[in-house]
Amino acid sequence: MESFQQNAFYLLLWRALATGIVAIVLMATCFDVRAALLIGAHVALLFSLALIVTVKRRADDRVVWTAAWRMLKLEQQPAGVGGRRWASNCLRDISARFAAGAAAIAAVLSASALAIGAE
Repeated sequence: MESFQQNAFYLLLWRALATGIVAIVLMATCFDVRAALLIGAHVALLFSLALIVTVKRRADDRVVWTAAWRMLKLEQQPAGVGGRRWASNCLRDISARFAAGAAAIAAVLSASALAIGAE
């Protein structure tokens, strides 16, 4: 069961890093610092929103279609309905933590843009 948690964590970490790289590239193309910070905040909020929507749309029986589940060997997969429910709750919790982190980053970037704009 720990392997599913690790798979889910590292897959979400990979997606967060990829989103961060995209945000940095978009921010680097902007010459205004305030606009660059707001672009980064918007990307972080979109990532957070995408995670929340994905979690809300996922039912317990659909967890078997996720990449974290498919990476497991058959003997590592949690068995039965209870195992799928546990995996779904685990994925929901990890996604919620990543969404909260992305929302916090968006708040910091937005506040920084406002602070720079107030000067």
